[in-house]
Amino acid sequence: MNEREIVLDFYKNDPEGAKKALARLDAGERGAYIIGEWYFWRHIFKLNKDCLIPRPDTECVVEKAIADLPQNAVFADLCTGSGCIALSILSERSDLTALAFDISEGALSAARENAEMLGLSDRISFIRCDLLSEDPLENRLFDAIISNPPYIRAAVVDASPDLSCEPRIALDGGEDGLVFYRRFVRDFAKNLKENGEFIFEIGFDQRDSVTSIAEESALSCKVTRDYGSNDRVAVIKKSV
Repeated sequence: MNEREIVLDFYKNDPEGAKKALARLDAGERGAYIIGEWYFWRHIFKLNKDCLIPRPDTECVVEKAIADLPQNAVFADLCTGSGCIALSILSERSDLTALAFDISEGALSAARENAEMLGLSDRISFIRCDLLSEDPLENRLFDAIISNPPYIRAAVVDASPDLSCEPRIALDGGEDGLVFYRRFVRDFAKNLKENGEFIFEIGFDQRDSVTSIAEESALSCKVTRDYGSNDRVAVIKKSV
């Protein structure tokens, strides 16, 4: 279903609500924020305007993590937003546990609600922090550090009206879109276990840049494509 059909389905028993919702949609508001939830992986996730709206291509990150994580693994989800990535992974792997981090208390509020709704609160903890200036991982070790960070160039965010409804802090990756990748690879590689790996969502045109960031830290980078054949998932780990 497209966005309009999803909104209409949500209000199928409320004609007056549907009318108001369509007016908001026609005025440029996003359907996910109108109905307060969106579909991702196998679940419906609660959202608010502090959360990035989940995209289908991000499910490729979930698939990779489910396939790669060893038995009884512990992973970190950086820039968790609504928690859709971490919670989708946990829902498929009952042996896993996670820590999830975000700067936005509003987003974390939605993530906690989603964890409770899915019955996963006992296997994930949510921590508020600024990942660009704090070191919340401290001396913890993880089998994987996973993230769909802000990776759109600031100028592109400024020039894209279709992004104006979503929280800028969830989109803006700095002048070149790479500020979070540099920070995570440079400063958090120490938090990976011996065979651990970063699993990042990247922009369709960021393969070479993210690979260079990995190689600067003596790490290897393998990029796979999404359902539309665009570069989308970067797996970064120690070179072998």
